[in-house]
Order: sequence, then structure tokens, then C-alpha cells
Amino acid sequence: MSPWAVVVLLLAVLVGAVGWKVMRSATVAHEDLADGVIAIFGGLRLTETAVVEGTGDRALHHSLAGLSARVEIRSARNSHVTIPRVLFLGILALAVKKERYDTEAHVVIEGPGTKLERAVSLRRHPDGAEVAREFAARLNRLSTHPGSDHYPRSRPRGGQERFDVALLDPGARQVEVVRAVRQLVRGLGLIDAKELVTGTPSILLEQVSAPEAEAARERLEDAGATVELL
Repeated sequence: MSPWAVVVLLLAVLVGAVGWKVMRSATVAHEDLADGVIAIFGGLRLTETAVVEGTGDRALHHSLAGLSARVEIRSARNSHVTIPRVLFLGILALAVKKERYDTEAHVVIEGPGTKLERAVSLRRHPDGAEVAREFAARLNRLSTHPGSDHYPRSRPRGGQERFDVALLDPGARQVEVVRAVRQLVRGLGLIDAKELVTGTPSILLEQVSAPEAEAARERLEDAGATVELL
């Protein structure tokens, strides 16, 4: 098979996959409307009475009674196959995956006999953390007050003592920001530091004290970065 034939075949597979995804999205949207879904995160659908896992006849309904949800922001190293690698390397692309650091928003749901966890990449979904907090807040409100879905957006509680340090934008002086990140995150290599800086938003430090978080923010802002304490 010639290289052009391989490219045409791969493009045909890609077009077919996109078409299937569009049709699947339309089907799921119809099911959401029928089931009264009020929030979605990572494939989990929230109604006023249950968390729905999956779709169609195989969907599992977890009653909200006794459930609680929390949001965690984590950094993770992921491997993935890119389209250019598939085009140039073919099947070898599966063995030569590109690794990178990614920051993910996790929703963890726990209750009697139930534990669910879903995550989305903040690289692909910049608003993922906000969506995760919204989903968790709705679930906790409905679990405590069934049938009530009218509430203000959740805000950080006063007197917070520990913070996550989030790098939102490295700015124009990325070399200085990379240097600052390596100083702040112990044991972090140059390549990993560059991944965190170029893959913003990134969580650099998790649950550190207020003085440490403020010192980290000042160091990063001096290097030209935009930082938020969560």
C-alpha cells in the first residue's frame, strides 16, 4: 500500500469518527433533555434525584441521598498520540507516544456504597475547574436539600489556611518563569518545568500554607507570570 493510500485511509477513518461523534452527541443531548439533566461533568450527568453514569439502557443511576462531592486539582503526566505522529510513523506512533504534564480538575463523589471520580484536562477545557466546582456544588445542594437548584456560586471560605498555587499565564518572560518554577517545586527537572509553564493553567503547589503560597505568588509575579491562589 502506497503512503498516499495510507494517508487517505487515515483521513477516511478520521472523518468517520467525527461523524459518529456528532451523531452520538445529538443522541446524548436528547437523552439529557428527557432525563432532566441539569449539570454534566466528565461523562457524569446530574439530575434532581440522581447522578447518572453512562447513557442509554446501560446507564447507572446513583441516588443523591447520602452523596457528597468535592473538587481536586491535580497535575499528571499523560501520554498521547498526535495526528502528525500517526501520519509520519503509522502504527509505530502507538509505541512512541508523546509525554507531557497536564493539570486536571477531578470531581470525587462518595456516599454509602458509591464512589465515583471523573476528571477533565484544564489544557483542553480551560473552564474545567469552574465547571467541576459548579457540578459539585449543585450535587451537594441537591443531596442536602432535594429539589432545590437555586443557589449562589460557591466562593472560597473565609479564614482559608492552605492554598493551591495556580500558574495561569507565564507572560512574555518564560525563561525567568521556568527558573522560578524550578526553585519553587523541589526536584523538578528542566523539561518538566517547561511543560508546566507552557501548558498553563498549571497547579504548581498543592495545599501549602498561606505564607508559602504568598511567597510563591510574589516570586512568579516578579518573573512576569499571572498567578492565582485557590
